[in-house]
Amino acid sequence: MGHRLLALTCLGLVGAGPATRPSEPQPIEKNGWTLTFHDEFDGTRLDESKWSDHYWHGRTHANRELEYYAPDAYEVADGRLRLIARPAPPENWKNTAGLPYTSGMIEGSGKFSQKYGWVEIRCRVPMGKGFWPAFWLLPATRKWPPEIDILEILGHDPSTVYFTTHWLDDKRKHLSDGHRWKGPDFSADYHTFAVDWEPGLIVWYVDGVERARTTKGVPDEPMYIVANLAVGGDWPGKPNAFTVFPGYMDIDYIRVYRRN
Repeated sequence: MGHRLLALTCLGLVGAGPATRPSEPQPIEKNGWTLTFHDEFDGTRLDESKWSDHYWHGRTHANRELEYYAPDAYEVADGRLRLIARPAPPENWKNTAGLPYTSGMIEGSGKFSQKYGWVEIRCRVPMGKGFWPAFWLLPATRKWPPEIDILEILGHDPSTVYFTTHWLDDKRKHLSDGHRWKGPDFSADYHTFAVDWEPGLIVWYVDGVERARTTKGVPDEPMYIVANLAVGGDWPGKPNAFTVFPGYMDIDYIRVYRRN
């Protein structure tokens, strides 16, 4: 995630809503496209042929983030994947690389990648200062950048979604092109977030409606999927006294298509 506020009314709202199946099964067919990858999270375990529960380089990340991506910080049940952020007891910090929180993530490095196409998630995010849910793409070469951020949301402002591309210019300088859209409270219910990634163009959609587009920094190489719930970091800041734990990022499905 290349980027680098809360009222009392948030109390009790993190992870609000039913814990049962988030929806009836959604149609997978998409006119003009061929489904190339999907996970409906209908089982009881993470499909390890599709996902790892940590980055290929380890269970921590940069940006001064405060979470350790633990193998017990997610669950698959009731037709959804739930990424769970919790405080780690200080006596356990020796097992969390000294970090004060555990959280969940999935990524597909070495398992699935694709160049161009439609990439979509249906999810609900947590409310609370310090939460940083994201859905993004990274290069299959594992050499960053480029990067496509399909969604990033800050828990203290759960109605604003950020869309960004990251790349290097001819002098190897890091550049980015960021956009934002103010919508409903994305912590209150499930919503879909997607990109249509074509040669020289990326268009972002929320609930099927175009909300941003760019021709800057559009990758032209295969990329893999990451979905994670970060805690803290340079951009969202630390959780505060009003942040309710545990925090949940609930994912109904992830689907990838290639244009016919």
